[in-house]
Amino acid sequence: MKYLKQTSIFFAMLLMIIILLASCSNNKTPLPVIPSAEEQFPSLDDAEYVLYVQPLDANRGYDFNQPADIFYGADNLIYVADTGNNRIVMMDIGGQIQGISGFIPHPEAITQNDSLQLLIVNKTNVVYKIDLFAHNHQIDIAPIDTVFEQGSEPNRQFTGITVYNRFDYYVTVVDVADSSSNFIEFSFIYDFNANNTLKGPLPLFVNGTGLFSAIVPTSIVSIRERWLDISASQEVSPAFLFTQTGRTSLLNNSFKVQTTTTQIIEGDEVIVPNTAYINTDIYDPALYVNPEDLALDRNGFIFVVDAGGPNSPPAFYRFSSTSGNMLQSFIGDGSNGDNITFNNPKGIAVLPATEDQVVYIADTGNDRIVIFSLSTEL
Repeated sequence: MKYLKQTSIFFAMLLMIIILLASCSNNKTPLPVIPSAEEQFPSLDDAEYVLYVQPLDANRGYDFNQPADIFYGADNLIYVADTGNNRIVMMDIGGQIQGISGFIPHPEAITQNDSLQLLIVNKTNVVYKIDLFAHNHQIDIAPIDTVFEQGSEPNRQFTGITVYNRFDYYVTVVDVADSSSNFIEFSFIYDFNANNTLKGPLPLFVNGTGLFSAIVPTSIVSIRERWLDISASQEVSPAFLFTQTGRTSLLNNSFKVQTTTTQIIEGDEVIVPNTAYINTDIYDPALYVNPEDLALDRNGFIFVVDAGGPNSPPAFYRFSSTSGNMLQSFIGDGSNGDNITFNNPKGIAVLPATEDQVVYIADTGNDRIVIFSLSTEL
């Protein structure tokens, strides 16, 4: 009897398992869907950018002179290419100056690698480096090293720079006809090794008029900048975004803001044009006049600052990386609630978090930095 009882229990348990498995096979629980940033923060659709603090200008004791770029670093500090003063200014995120570099002639663009070294270009054929880590972040005593100079091409101008894959970096390049002319012969993007040796130009169409073409590029941002402060030890995609004036005296390119992606071809990760944004706001040829700089936040939102032109006011925009749609804009013609008027703004940086987001604009022609926060209380 004892044996029969144990056998009955065994078969009862076996029958329950069979029923359970059958139930699971017919009614699988779906995997959770990770919401996009727009779904996580639905109130952002109604948010607006408002002045966070009074502009950092002469009225507040700052003496910026034509600042051409602003960069949020992996060390949670803000770096300004103070072009007219021939220096880099290091600030905390509140705008308090923490140090000033030595002499760099007319710095134009800044990036930072995972060793916290600043890399700087200045519309010459030179790449400069400031090693902050080696000098305990005392930027005022850190030497300024020339790590690359393309002596064979004196008419090449490096206009933008960004690190990808931790230490390798890209540089946007224009080639002028001669040192006394502004005529652009061709444009492209250089790819550099971590040891500052040149790999060569990326396979973009030189002076092309469509996607994956470079005509007078003004800035470049690696996808890596989404994760600057949270994954320094990881390699990320070599894809990037860049801005360009998109025109020479003979040619015109409608895609003044371009993005790239990657594909695996014959086992290799290859950069290709991103066609997903065709017919969306971010690729809208009517939107931009002179886009000068880009930034990314942690959720992949894309920020663009446009210097404007005679018939178009300066502005900055925020786009969804999912849909390519414009989510917010700030038009710098004085008509906004803060009566802020931009003058040829050339740089944009953004704190990575979406909530309580802060945006920094290098308002070049007004010799100042303007700081905005994203407000949902309006």
